[in-house]
Amino acid sequence: MDSGSFTLNLTDGSKQTQDAPKAKPMSHQEYVSNQKPLVSFAPKPRQTVKADGVKKPAFVVVRKKATHVKKKSLSELKSFSANLQPLSSKKNNQSNSDSKPQKPSHAENVQVDTTVIPTSQKKETRKTVSNNKKNNWAVSQQGGSSGGYNNTGIISSLFFKNPEIPTVTKENVESTEENLFSSRSFSALNIHKYLVATLEKDLNLKHMTEAQSRTIPILLDKKDAIVKSQTGSGKTLAYAIPIVEKLQSITPKIDRSSGVFALVVVPTRELVLQTYSWFVKILKPFTWVVPGYLIGGEKKKSEKARIRKGMNILISTPGRLLDHLTSTRNLNLGRLHWLIMDEADRLLDMGYEKDVGRIVSIVEEHFVKEGSLGRRQTVLLSATLSKGVEKLAGLALTDPEHIKLSEDASINQDQLVTPTNLKQWYIIVPPKLRLATLAAFILWKCTISTEKKVLVFMTTQDSVDYHAELFNRVLAKREGRTPISFCKLHGNMPQKDRTAIFKEFRDTESGVLLCTDVAARGLDLSSVDWIVQYNPPVTAEEYVHRVGRTARVGKCGQAIIFLAPPETDFVHHLAKRGLSVVEKNPDVILKTLASSWARTSQTMEQAATSLQLSFEESVIESYNLYEMATKGYVSFVRSYAALPKDVREVFNFQSLHLGHYAKSFALRDPPAQINTAGRMGQRNDRVQPFNTARQRNPSMLKRAAALGSDGTQHQPSHYELQAMLSEFSSGLDPAPAKKIKVRHTTAEALEKRNPC
Repeated sequence: MDSGSFTLNLTDGSKQTQDAPKAKPMSHQEYVSNQKPLVSFAPKPRQTVKADGVKKPAFVVVRKKATHVKKKSLSELKSFSANLQPLSSKKNNQSNSDSKPQKPSHAENVQVDTTVIPTSQKKETRKTVSNNKKNNWAVSQQGGSSGGYNNTGIISSLFFKNPEIPTVTKENVESTEENLFSSRSFSALNIHKYLVATLEKDLNLKHMTEAQSRTIPILLDKKDAIVKSQTGSGKTLAYAIPIVEKLQSITPKIDRSSGVFALVVVPTRELVLQTYSWFVKILKPFTWVVPGYLIGGEKKKSEKARIRKGMNILISTPGRLLDHLTSTRNLNLGRLHWLIMDEADRLLDMGYEKDVGRIVSIVEEHFVKEGSLGRRQTVLLSATLSKGVEKLAGLALTDPEHIKLSEDASINQDQLVTPTNLKQWYIIVPPKLRLATLAAFILWKCTISTEKKVLVFMTTQDSVDYHAELFNRVLAKREGRTPISFCKLHGNMPQKDRTAIFKEFRDTESGVLLCTDVAARGLDLSSVDWIVQYNPPVTAEEYVHRVGRTARVGKCGQAIIFLAPPETDFVHHLAKRGLSVVEKNPDVILKTLASSWARTSQTMEQAATSLQLSFEESVIESYNLYEMATKGYVSFVRSYAALPKDVREVFNFQSLHLGHYAKSFALRDPPAQINTAGRMGQRNDRVQPFNTARQRNPSMLKRAAALGSDGTQHQPSHYELQAMLSEFSSGLDPAPAKKIKVRHTTAEALEKRNPC
């Protein structure tokens, strides 16, 4: 936060603004940094019309004159001024402007007042200030372009009053290792030669991974299996190759009208598209076998048309699949030979346990109706297997083979495995420095380093939306700097946008993708150099899946996780599960701002402060961005407060400093003034926010008033259902239940109905 208090001048443009009194600008020796920030807003903004004809409110940042200065010795002032190099370079200009301070470009009618009051005149000055409060406001010196703001007129509180960084004791972690590649080639398998040629020539796959060499022979022998293997070990091809081999060998040849023989259920839409693309690649020599997919977010009518045309391999999310099984007559799974559940533990964690159980029961019903022809194989795959998966395996699998790739069978089953070529780091960052550190890391990797493809995980959708918009405004395009591409991905985006962004980031060589956990499972994003976990995951399993988006199939990768000082116990939690992470000093990242952000020679503190102030100015200048910031902040606080009890020893909501976290969202508002709807309660230039769901939806008040003593509940509206939907949902809203009229069966009613 800044040294002075701030306000936004949003008065009507037709009225003349009272000029602040001219005063002598302070010298850098008298610069004081012990003032606490305060932000206030005027009621109505002044509308300005830009060249494109769009009306936007004009915001003016002003700073109140310092009135309280602590006593400092002359030696302290000299030592403090020695560190302010940019100010010292402007000493001559400041001395020439004693009589007439310069006006900022964005507020021509307001003048700078940066007078520092000597301690000897402290009592007299207080009386003067109290009598002339309106005349003591002045614009802060915040000129400059977006590439390296010259904010030396303000000292931010980024490096003051931060919590102490705890010392994390190093533990000897015995990590579990798995051999990734085997010496066997695909030609050693008993599969069709055209399939081998496609794998070796078209896909350039010479040798199998260890997961594939152990899984494919078992599946070719028509056995059920539970496969647990590290991320990026080729589990998709481990079940896709046996399916294609069996379907192409059926005589007489099948066609698309023969029905569905293989069903693959995955948790997310992006994983559906990725799995479908792999089947298309390996089915190139067998054109009579047709794959297809069903996902939410698309028109149900077009999906029904694809089902009527027919397909032999179906990949789908559980929500949309269950809907078609209950409403589409043409979808018959009576000839199903393969049932694959990829990322099985995630299917159960996302609340799809009932849906998956219902799918298994419907498949069994269809199978019995068709006469139970052949034997159905069921395969469960994941990098982490939970107790719920074992329970599901007992219901759906028959004498399954457990395939685990760790060499030592005596190792605890709770031990997790990550690729050996993955380097894992963690940094302990005070909350106020989180935003500046993340931006410094992105600038470092995308403009200076050769590792230019970064994937950033965040907790909430609102946080992803806000940071993507903020970085696009401040960091994406700067004069004389390398442009950076920022994309976002979460479950509340339209399906067309999700598909386009997923394909664009997968094929690009550099860029930053900000996403939620919707991208944490199964996605094969080629050549991702860094995984940044800006918000830590709740469990070690989620940590493994997040970092598994890099270092795939033998490639190198690195991952870093941001931890606050009270969250350092998460490192010990990972060590207990066999995951070793190394501490990294955040100063190493912040020092890169001197070359990646600052245009002049600056210290680490000055460059970080300049970057933070540029973010704060962008939030102040745009009300839409300000709303996004407050919503992102509120959603973060709510998600942190809603964490389960078993993780509160590490992620304790009571340990959060809400004011410091507000600054990490580039907000200058006190947390008490950011209400539950994500807006400033003091502002009345926009419609006041609604505090409760009933106020947001007035129809709920009518339904609540009409609710009788019988306790009948109303059917949720479309907007209420949207609020309850998970980002992993299929996107299909259930049809509202029809109201059934209850006919009276009393004797009097019967006599009225039948008078004869």
